[in-house]
Amino acid sequence: MRLVVNIASGIAVSAAVLYALWHWFGALGLVFGMPVLGVLAVPLVEIMTGFPRLARHVALRKVAGHYHEFRGRAIDIHIDAEARCWVSTDDVRKIVVSLPTEAVLRRVAPQQCRVTGEPMVPRITTEGLAVVLERSTDADVRKFCHWLETGVARPARNRLERGMFTPR
Repeated sequence: MRLVVNIASGIAVSAAVLYALWHWFGALGLVFGMPVLGVLAVPLVEIMTGFPRLARHVALRKVAGHYHEFRGRAIDIHIDAEARCWVSTDDVRKIVVSLPTEAVLRRVAPQQCRVTGEPMVPRITTEGLAVVLERSTDADVRKFCHWLETGVARPARNRLERGMFTPR
């Protein structure tokens, strides 16, 4: 709405100044008044610079909220109807190289491991991942677990409590 007002006011000011210059100086006034059209250019430049953001939003709306990023690494996280976050174990292994194999994960946290989501890949819940990684002394692993809880799981639970949650 603000953009429309800016464009309308730019057109009105430009037209008024050009009309006054034409009325006083004739055709020569229009030539010297052309820089006034620069007033209109600012909102048009805003529209053109906003287009890449719009195009990116349209292209990525299908996966919005599905992929998260920790220190520049993309992590595929599926959030179910109960606001449980299922993290792709393949993506976790890119960050936590000491993560056990799928068989060990299923043995340690059987209820928190399953093949689910879109695309169908092995995943583990944030709670199960915390159980598996709780004894780690690596600072990066601790930071990852903290980010996973505060940046992904807690906001999902808060949206569910507020009734704003839509499962992905």
